[in-house]
Amino acid sequence: MRTFSRFALILLPLALSVTLGGCGDSKKLEEKIDALERENASLKATIAEQALQLKACKSLTAAVAPVRQESSPDNSAGKSADLGTKASEEHIFIDLEEVPQADMIKDLSKLGLFDGAGDKFDPNSPVSRAQYIEWLFKAYNLLEPESKKIRLAPQLKPVFKDVPPTHPQYRYIQALANAGYSIGYEDGTFRPDKPLTREELMGIKVAVDVGKALPPWRSQMEAVWKFSDAKQVDERFTGYVHQDFYVSGPKGSNMQRAFGSIGAFKPKEPVLRSEAAATLWQIGQFGDTQNTNCQSALAKLKG
Repeated sequence: MRTFSRFALILLPLALSVTLGGCGDSKKLEEKIDALERENASLKATIAEQALQLKACKSLTAAVAPVRQESSPDNSAGKSADLGTKASEEHIFIDLEEVPQADMIKDLSKLGLFDGAGDKFDPNSPVSRAQYIEWLFKAYNLLEPESKKIRLAPQLKPVFKDVPPTHPQYRYIQALANAGYSIGYEDGTFRPDKPLTREELMGIKVAVDVGKALPPWRSQMEAVWKFSDAKQVDERFTGYVHQDFYVSGPKGSNMQRAFGSIGAFKPKEPVLRSEAAATLWQIGQFGDTQNTNCQSALAKLKG
């Protein structure tokens, strides 16, 4: 019995040493487990944060993807090419110095309206009726939402007898005529190469802005504009000239953007290319209160 007890006392330190050694390894293992759990928790937090960022990014992408779409449900809100940032490389024209409409032309250029043009805009040359229709079609579709865009609908027969399918602007003239906008002549011609006159400009552009044809209204036209030559305006254009007084936005009406402050309208005078382009800076009506929520196509990319 004593021998056994003596032997047990000899083994006890060894057993305690082994046990304590094992406990030391266990403690290190627990520390490793704690470290791994902390790392795992950190990774979970990072994953959760990145998931939120991804969700926000997707929402933002969905919001700005249709860059040219006006999001306001108010159909009376106009759209302008007032650019907050560049979406594409600007087409640089070298002949816009001292041109009053230069900034508006540059804005439209950033939208890609004049893609394919040379380095000269030729601002002081008359614009042809066909050229204006092409610009108007493109500007309208750049600034309006998908649901309102004018389609290049195929026609079995040309609307105007002097605009065959081989004409460079045929498809734009056909599309606007099909939508009920283009102003032709009583003899069934469009006269595409004829310089666009000021009264014709109002007749075409204001009709597109308000989305419908307007009846003549000479008395009101004379009352709001007070032009010294108001009686020289063709009767069929008087309603459009009158309405343009109310088709006004940040840079004024079509009349004001194109011609500035004038006392005589000179309705039969040819429209210059710079003047025609200025009318395209805004599509639609802002209304009498000039809707402050209207945005340009590209301003939606800000931030």
